[in-house]
This record gives sequence, C-alpha cells and structure tokens, in this order.
Amino acid sequence: MKRRILYLTILLLTVLLQFSCNKSTKEQDFGVSISAPKLIGTPAEKFTPEEIQTLRISNSLSFLFLNQIYNSNDSLFSFSFSPLGVLYNIYNVSDTNYLQALTKQFSISDSQALLQNITNTLSVISEIDSTIQESTTLQKDKRSQLPNLVQEFQIPFPYEGMLKPKQLSFSLNDSAQRKMTFYQISGEFGLSQNETALCLDIPLGNGNYSLLIIEPKDWDIKTFASNFNETKYIEIIESLTYQNLKLSLPELSFTSNFSLPIPSIAGQTPLAVKSFLLTSKLTLQKPTRASFAVDKTNIDNKLQSNSKTEQQQINKPFLYILRGKSSNSILLLGVFTGR
Repeated sequence: MKRRILYLTILLLTVLLQFSCNKSTKEQDFGVSISAPKLIGTPAEKFTPEEIQTLRISNSLSFLFLNQIYNSNDSLFSFSFSPLGVLYNIYNVSDTNYLQALTKQFSISDSQALLQNITNTLSVISEIDSTIQESTTLQKDKRSQLPNLVQEFQIPFPYEGMLKPKQLSFSLNDSAQRKMTFYQISGEFGLSQNETALCLDIPLGNGNYSLLIIEPKDWDIKTFASNFNETKYIEIIESLTYQNLKLSLPELSFTSNFSLPIPSIAGQTPLAVKSFLLTSKLTLQKPTRASFAVDKTNIDNKLQSNSKTEQQQINKPFLYILRGKSSNSILLLGVFTGR
C-alpha cells in the first residue's frame, strides 16, 4: 500500500513538473503602440504598468500629430515635438466632448492619474539616463488665444566625429541643394533597409536610448511622414541589425516655431482650441575632447580593421525618433528638411 502511494506521489509530481515547464512564457505585449518584448531584465522594468500605458497613449498620439501636421500645412519645415509633453497639456483644451472622446479612445479612467503618470514617467526616463534633458512649459501669450507650449530637448551625442564637422551638400525636397554642417561618426549602429526607406539607429548617452533616423528612398518626406504609423515603426525596430558603420549626418540642432494641430479623436475635433503654438528647441550635446582621453583606443582603427564596415550618408529630408531601446517609447518625434 505504501509503495503504491509512493508511486502515485511520484507520478503526480512528474505531471505537475511537466505542466509548469510547459506553461506559457510569452512576455506581456502592450499592443502595437508599445510592444515591449525586452522589458524583463532591462531598465524599462522601472516603469509601472500604468506608466507603460501612458507611454502607449503617447506613442499613438505621436503618429496622429504627425499626420495632422502634414494634412493641414503645405509648407515643408524642420520640426520636433515631445508627445508626452503635449499629451499633458491637451487637458488645457476646454472642450468636454473632445476630452471625452480622447478618454474613450485610450480607455482613460482617471485623467488626474494620467497626468501624474506622465510626470512619473518623465522622472523614470531621467533615472534611466540623466544625460537626456526634457522640459515642456505652458506660457501665456496675451496676443494669442492659443496655448503656447515651449519644449526643450537636449540629446547627448557621445561620438568623436562630432568634434570634426564638415561642410557637405544636403538635397532639399525640391531637388535643390544647400551646404550645411555634417558630422561623420563611427560605431555599432542599427541598420535596416527596404524598398521604401533607409533606417539607422544610433545609441545615445548611456545606450538605453537611441536616435532612429528614417530616410525615405523614392517618397518625398511629406508623403512618407503622413503615411507613417505605429505598425511601420515596430516593423523597423524588429528588422534592425547592429553592425559597424561610418555614418555621415547633418547637424540636427535647431529651434522651430509652428502651429501644432490637435488631432481628431474618434471623429471629434476640438471646438475651443484646435492647435497649440509650439516652440521646440532641439540641441545635440557634443562631447568634449577630454571625454575621449580616458579611453585611448581609437574607434576608427577598430573599424578600419573590420572589412565589413559600411558607410552610410543621410543627405536628404528624413524622419527621426528619440526612443527607448527596451520600451520602444517615443520621447521625441520630428522631421528634418534642411530648411
């Protein structure tokens, strides 16, 4: 009898062990807006589920804003905006129907909690990489009834090539060219190419964030940007392969002033305020010569010894995204046209 009980116990334990081993290990997917397959064991673990949801909403709005800009303005200009900062200030719109539609679209049960989550999320981003500086302030302008947002982004660009600028040609959207400052940087960058675009992913700061540059091939930047969406964003990220590259890209530091239309949400268009006045300042923080004195190894020598090193040049209008590498969160989105 005891032997039979022992056999049954062993059999039961074996079944339970097999069940636990076959248990699904599929990692949590937060939807196409912020697919986060790399959360486990990465700095992105610092985000709570509520903050991840906030990033998802912010990502979704990024593409709605991008589409809205090019559907309402025929001129091409360089611009950037921080979707988290804009999302926070959308609640200054005194249109209850629009806010209700926004709340329904993104399943927002508590707007005050959302605003607090935005503040918390920006704080976590700063903890993950304190070299990235972001601020969004709302300023009152007596001459205008529109909210005036002022955003500033400082992005660390720790590459020695930033100390050696060159004057090269940049092709504008109308086939004309102009001379502008270019930097030639070297490192292990992400690369993805298809029939529509060349995509480069450049690690920034301590490597937890990167600058994703997307240069259309046969499309003009206006058409390409107005058709860019979350699905294409995720497809690019998943297709990136990292390899040694020498990259030539134009100076991205600039200030833009433009009207940022509030996108339609579920058929609702704001009645009281239909756009923000947005001043956006983007600065690439250059390293110092002293910062390279610690490491005496010359990265150019490393790359020259590798016969597989490729060279890429970004010399026509492109879309760029400052993103979290482990969370796929969008901190900054913009278009550079060279004008």
